[in-house]
Amino acid sequence: MERLLAKYKDEDTKNLRKSGSEEEYTELQQLLEDITAYHLDMQDTVLEQKSKKASAERDRLRGIEMRQAAMESMKKRKKAVEDFEDDTDEAGNYEVDDDDYIPLLPPGPEKKARVMQGRSSKKSAIEYLMWKQEQKASIKDRELDLKQQELEFQKAKYQEGKEEREHRQEMNRLEMEEKRTFLEILKNKSKEN
Repeated sequence: MERLLAKYKDEDTKNLRKSGSEEEYTELQQLLEDITAYHLDMQDTVLEQKSKKASAERDRLRGIEMRQAAMESMKKRKKAVEDFEDDTDEAGNYEVDDDDYIPLLPPGPEKKARVMQGRSSKKSAIEYLMWKQEQKASIKDRELDLKQQELEFQKAKYQEGKEEREHRQEMNRLEMEEKRTFLEILKNKSKEN
């Protein structure tokens, strides 16, 4: 079948080159042309199916990767909460790098809560989130203070620049008046002569 189609394509190309136009088709040629078209369509269909399978496989692999990333993220968060729980003292305080203690929750029946693991993990997660929020608020306050200082510095710099510009303007004005006066004196002297 493949040889028959290849021979047909070769002959068709040769005939087209010789005559410059398409010749009349015999029934065999028409059938071969139909088979060729069907064969090309089938190849396109097979390629589309392979492409869809490859796309579905890529999507499946992406899903697996997403699930793995989510699980790793959950493990990291759980470990962070456990580390936080390990770093808190019995009063519920968390030690910060600069050795200041930040009270997160008022001291209470912590030991009883630690016995109940479900509550403990929820409570320590809440404590961790509260601590994290306080840290974010502290950082935000520092940023606002820095922006305020920068704004005040820019205002002072602008004020100095304004005073300097006014001084230069006044000097230019006085210089212009001096030149005008000098020109008037020269004019008056030239009229007198």
